[in-house]
Order: sequence, then structure tokens, then C-alpha cells
Amino acid sequence: MSESDEIITLVNRNNQVIGDVPRRQMNFEDDIHRVTFVLVFTGPETLLLQKRTENKAFCPGYYGVTTGGVVSAGESYDLCAQRELEEELGLILPLNIEGMFFTEGEGFRIWGKVYSCHYDKQLHGPLTLQAKEVAEVIEMDIKDILNNKEQRLFTPDSLDALLHFVEGRLQDYPNVP
Repeated sequence: MSESDEIITLVNRNNQVIGDVPRRQMNFEDDIHRVTFVLVFTGPETLLLQKRTENKAFCPGYYGVTTGGVVSAGESYDLCAQRELEEELGLILPLNIEGMFFTEGEGFRIWGKVYSCHYDKQLHGPLTLQAKEVAEVIEMDIKDILNNKEQRLFTPDSLDALLHFVEGRLQDYPNVP
């Protein structure tokens, strides 16, 4: 199935299902949908970020702080998170649930579920990047992402997912603003 044929579940502000819509007919400014966000740790405070390809409809060329994507109709958050991790990076790893949050901004209104996992190249082998979605991967420290002194462009929804994660663990990240 092509991305444009994908059927997306719509939800309301309480994350209750209200219907399904083909992706090509979805109004991302107004419709609320579900998205997964997987924080891929490579160290205690270091994340693997993905640079989006230039052909992506949402934030082309931006860095995603997480792996993940839109939950399809009939799919659970958990299955979507595992599927996206495998599709985008070629990884099958155990996921930890880090919580849920609502966020909205220019071009998105979503209920997100945040997960985390740990990737070790020595243990898990090399990444297999999904060429049509992932241009490159880099590692960045959480503090550097949040301070963004390099002026990188981050997808706003994935940055919100990181903020949700950090706010839930302030005791673990005392030096993060």
C-alpha cells in the first residue's frame, strides 16, 4: 500500500476514535490523529536523530528527534512503534513506554505515545536506513538538542515528544534547561 492509500484513524481531543480517513484526504491542520515517537538512545543522554529526506510532505530536510510515524487504522500504538523502528532504521528492539501527550502546531494536531529503546551498534549491528524517508542519522546529546546552538531544524512534534520525556524525568536530567 502506498502512503497516499494509507487509512488513518482520527481521534478527538480525548484521544477517542471518531473515524478513519485516507491519508490523501486528511486535513493535517485540523484533524487529530495518533503518532508514535521512539527515542533511540545510543548512550545515557545521547539520541540517534534522523534527517528527513527532501521529498517528505511534513518538514522535509528537518531532523527528527525520534523514529516513528502515523498510526494506521486498526493498528495499535505499540505495533506502529515497532513497525516504524524496523522500517526506518532496520531495528527490532524492546521498547519502553514513556507516556502519552497531546500537541499541535503548524501542520499537525496529534496524540502521541512516546517510547524509548537503546541501540548499540556492536550488539545490534549496523542500521538499515529507509532510503525514501531517512537521508542520514546523527547522534546528539539531549542537552545539545534542547539548547540547539547549531541552529538545526528539528521536527516540532518530535521535539515536543522529547520535551514530554524530559519533563517526566527531570530528576534524571538536572542539567537540561
